[in-house]
Parts: sequence; C-alpha cells; structure tokens
Amino acid sequence: MKTQDMLRYSWRNLTHRRLRTWLTVLGIVAGIAAVIVLVGLADGLRASIIGELDLFGAQTIIITPMGTSGGASTAFLSTAGKLFEKDADKVASVDGVEYVSRMVRGLVDIKYRKDSITSSVYGIDPDTFQYTIGSLEVEEGRWLENGDRHVAVIGHSIAMDSFDEEVRVNSVLEFRGEKYRIVGILAESGASFAPVDDFIFVSYQDGRDLAGSQLAPRELNSIRVKSADEYDVEEVAEDIEWVLAAAHKVPLDDKDFGVVTAQYITEQIDSIIGMLTLFLGAVSGIALVVGGIGISNTMFMSVMERTKEIGVLKAIGANSRQIEQLFMVEAAMIGLAGGVSGVLVGIGVLSLLPLVGLHTQVSLLMVAVSFIVAMGVGLVAGTFPARQGAKVPAMNALRYE
Repeated sequence: MKTQDMLRYSWRNLTHRRLRTWLTVLGIVAGIAAVIVLVGLADGLRASIIGELDLFGAQTIIITPMGTSGGASTAFLSTAGKLFEKDADKVASVDGVEYVSRMVRGLVDIKYRKDSITSSVYGIDPDTFQYTIGSLEVEEGRWLENGDRHVAVIGHSIAMDSFDEEVRVNSVLEFRGEKYRIVGILAESGASFAPVDDFIFVSYQDGRDLAGSQLAPRELNSIRVKSADEYDVEEVAEDIEWVLAAAHKVPLDDKDFGVVTAQYITEQIDSIIGMLTLFLGAVSGIALVVGGIGISNTMFMSVMERTKEIGVLKAIGANSRQIEQLFMVEAAMIGLAGGVSGVLVGIGVLSLLPLVGLHTQVSLLMVAVSFIVAMGVGLVAGTFPARQGAKVPAMNALRYE
C-alpha cells in the first residue's frame, strides 16, 4: 500500500467518527496548550526581569552589608555586617573602579501640605551616583549637584501618587520638620527590581542628618560602583571582595558583605526560572499523559470495531506490518491535530494575558518541540493497539461479528 493511499485511508476512518476523534484530540490540545502557556509565562517573567536589569547597569557593582552565614551573598538588606565610609575609600582604590557612590538610607516622616507619609530617603553622592545606577532620567527639573543642601529629587510615584496633590518642581516638602525644595522629578521607570519611582534622593550629608540614630557614625547602607568599560566587571567585583574581606579580617566564605553584579543576578534568575519552567513543564506533561491514554483508548476501540475490516485487508494482500502502519498513521494524525490546535490555543491565550498585566513570551523552540511531542505521544499511545490489530488472524477477523 502506497504512503498516500495509507494517509487517505486513515483520514477517511478518522473523519468517519468525527465526534470521537475530536474528543480524543482535545486531550492533546489541553496538554500542548498548557505547556505553551506555562512555559510562555515563565519565559515572559524572565524577559521582564532581565529587561529591568538595564536600570541596574551592565558595569554596576553593588556592595551591601550582610550577616555572616557562611555562604555567598544572598540578601540585599543589612543584617549583622556593616559598611563604613572607609570601606568606600578602599573600594575606590581598586584597579578598574571608575566611580564610587556612598549611600545612606533613613526612614523619614514626610509632610506635603495636609498629607503625611513615611518613606525611605536616600542620601547619595550626586556627582557619582548617576553613573552607578544604569539608566536614570530626570523628567522635570534637574539632578542633584555637589554642595546642594535641603533639596531633593523624587521618583515619579512619589510625585504623582503619594499625596492628594501632585508634587511639582519647586514644591516644598517637610522631612522631619525641615523644609526641602524639590529640584527634580524622575521619569517613570515602571521597574520593580530597582523601584526608583518610589525613591527620594538627597545629598549625602542631608541623608546622614535625616537617618540620625538609625545609622552608626560613618556607617553606610550600601556602596555603588561603576567599573571602567575596558575592565571585566566580574574581575573588578572579585578584586573588591578580596580587598574588603582583608579589611574586615574575614574569610571570603564567611564574609559580612555582599558584592552583586548584573551577571550574578542574571545567573540567580536563570536558576530559579529554569527550575520553575521544569516544574511547570512536568505539571502540564500530566495532561499529555492523559491525552495519550485517550488516544490508546480510541485506537483500541477502533481495532475492535474494524476487526472484520482487518480480515478483508489481509485477504486482499495486506500484511501485518501494513495493518500496524495504518493504525499508527491514524494515531499520529490525532497527535498532530492535537499539536497544531494546542499550539494555536496556547499562543492565543498568551496573546491575551498581557491585557491583564502578565508578561509572556512565545518560544519558537517550544512550539517546535510541542509539535514533535504531540506526534510522539500519538505514536507511542497507538503502538500497542496497532500491534494488537495486526496480530489478528485473517480467518478469525473475517468471522468476527
């Protein structure tokens, strides 16, 4: 039997029982669509986070205090360890370091006209900080300058959403009862990794004054560094670790500070998203197994219903191998139909999810793999029923009622 005859014959048998065929196809559709959607969500999440790292800056290094937990840096918040101004001076002496900005943070009561909020205020070195944060755009007014006192630059959300009335350039806010004039408002970034939309920046000395007893004398909350473009940022970060570990008199495996780069964050994200993708793929794979069972059931029923037909085919010259191939082709067609439909449904769902604020990304590799998996499930699920049908003796099949 020619291949085209086999395809035509199998297609006719499937369309003869349309309802059962499409109910079987739906099992594969559910599994493939689940794989496409779940993996698309995971890939979209990764792409969204990596995109936000542009705000971090490719050459940026952040040094933060942390506890001595006996492992690598895992936290951004201060615990047992502490950083001081002398640490910033030592970092500035490391080969390859171009800019260093000290940062202090204080939780401050802020009043604007009749409204009050409590927010973190960040004291930074104006002349170097903007080089250590990647992309930072001032939408209105100007950035801080050396020598500025009692002025502030605020994020977009602080200006537009934190008070009943919008805060504009030259508006006056009270930080702990002291008046600060707003000289700049940052453009909206929408970033969640580094939410500068919610930040308030003042000069370093103002930040120390506002932090007050929240910090020890000369203590820093973090140190931001930009390495020179001609230097490898990972090598510079490694040198900083050695210098600070020696200054703190701690081994690298038990250091009381964390050194974070964009590559480090990307590696952590890839690790987490990779495990999440595997988990989601395994969960959606359960639906494919169920779909495969449905194909097996359909093919067993088809073999039983067409036993006499098998006898006729064998009587006119078809051998067992050709009978087996007929049923395998039918199973593969069901898998392929489920794969095509599942991919279309999955892509359709992914195109709608951004409307509710979810980030998605369609992977062409995953689409190709889904087609292959769908046909594979059909072939595997149809193998045993096809072999059972091929083993039926011609005489027994002809007498079957």
